[in-house]
Amino acid sequence: MVRGASTGTRFPAGRSYGEGGVTRHAAPGGRGPGRRGLRRRPVLAVATAGAVAAVLGVVVTTTASGTNNVVKNSTFDDGLAGWFVGSGTRLALVAGHSGKGAEISHAGPGVKTIVLNDSVNTIASTKAGASYRADAWVRATRPNVSVSLRIMEYGGRTLRGQNKASLWLTDTAWHPVSTTYRAATSGATLDLNVVGNRVPANTGIVIDDVVMSDGTSGGVVTQPSATVTKPPATTKPPVTATATAQPSATKPPATTTTTQAPVTATKPPASTSTSTTTAPAAPAGWRQVWSDEFNGGSLNRSVWKAENYSTYGEGNKELPCLMDRPENLKVAQGVLTLSARRESTPLKCGSSDARFPNGRSYSSAHLSTKGLKDWTYGRFEIRAKLPMTPGKSKGLWPAFWLRPTNGGTGELDVLEAIGSASGGTTSNKVYQTLHYDYVGTHPQVGYEYPLPAGNLGDGWHTFATEWEKGEIRFYVDGKLTITRNKSNTPWIDQAFNKPFYIRLNLAVGGNWPGTPDASTTFPADYVVDYVRVYQR
Repeated sequence: MVRGASTGTRFPAGRSYGEGGVTRHAAPGGRGPGRRGLRRRPVLAVATAGAVAAVLGVVVTTTASGTNNVVKNSTFDDGLAGWFVGSGTRLALVAGHSGKGAEISHAGPGVKTIVLNDSVNTIASTKAGASYRADAWVRATRPNVSVSLRIMEYGGRTLRGQNKASLWLTDTAWHPVSTTYRAATSGATLDLNVVGNRVPANTGIVIDDVVMSDGTSGGVVTQPSATVTKPPATTKPPVTATATAQPSATKPPATTTTTQAPVTATKPPASTSTSTTTAPAAPAGWRQVWSDEFNGGSLNRSVWKAENYSTYGEGNKELPCLMDRPENLKVAQGVLTLSARRESTPLKCGSSDARFPNGRSYSSAHLSTKGLKDWTYGRFEIRAKLPMTPGKSKGLWPAFWLRPTNGGTGELDVLEAIGSASGGTTSNKVYQTLHYDYVGTHPQVGYEYPLPAGNLGDGWHTFATEWEKGEIRFYVDGKLTITRNKSNTPWIDQAFNKPFYIRLNLAVGGNWPGTPDASTTFPADYVVDYVRVYQR
């Protein structure tokens, strides 16, 4: 998406087709401003953080056939044996989620990342392709702290892959966290950690009821039979969990049976249609360095900034007022949802909205990691479901793209799509583009990739780019769509040689997609399962 630094427009009307796909020539300007054993007290594991949170306060019985929890001293009721911390990190036995728990902290100065580590790697020998799941209960002694549950695969001293789930704790209450990992190799070990990310001095992270399921038996992760009475911390209804943080086409859903009518969690299953793809483990040669699996109950504000009462997109003549409110932006039950809405009453969007001084008829959402997270080179991947129903999506424009942290040249569009009215043909096409700048110094280059079958509104799809020095590759559902390098894009290293940050948004209207019509369905939801970043 051509958004630019401070002023301007998206694309001119024309688009020329040449080597490698679509070449877009931008008009001057850009997007607009600012755009192993079980305990005596058995524990419960469920598939997602949202699902765990929803079963608080009820008596829950889990019955499943399969393998058992393999974490040694998972409850800390008998002390801290089996766990250790690094130099400068304090480890103490304190009151836990039920019984005793382990608290990690540090004396300062400043902030520090602290880790509770299993003394002997919890899984001694992996089976390639097998799935493993870890669950824990965590809380912070002060609010506004980030905590992660992490699984790391090691072959000797070599890291083969990892996955983690992170929560932004806005209070001091107990919260569940879970993550899954699919082993890349056989015979490796799995290291299990709870990580406090940039924790302030003398702030504790308390951990209890750590569970890890050994999935080597056919790649199935299940939990042993257990009955546990949870404290009445909340009156939320119980949940029947139907998926995990890292979906798998072969993994059965974890379930809980409750004394009340269950509610189905909305974390996407691995397969909901013929066009749905399975979320992969770390690709060969890459290691995951960051992700947001959206397993908490709210947006992680330590990594995401949301536009609010913002007209970002004016340069493209976009229509919505970008809002940071639940109607347009929410994290719940394992997914992030950006919703575009048609407003029954025009929405005033600031005091300097020259185009719509009486209010805007559409609202939507826009996120970025600017000033919070950025990377130079890497693989950037998203799994999402797009509001691209043919004939009912004209004017909708979801995107996942990167911009340089300090401005200047370069924009990398991993995903753009535009909806269609009746008879339109764009709802099955993905646009992936590189931009040098917004004043035509070099022509923008990219590719229009039509899905082999179906359309982008049918189900879940993955979109990725691999950005390395001298070369950038694009993927849709694991298929390489186009490669740009010095031979076909001589300026590639001039534009893409510095830190970039992520943008994620759902635009409405504008020069390219046009205005929604009466058939466009609202609210229109852009639903994201995860965003992941890998590096070499």
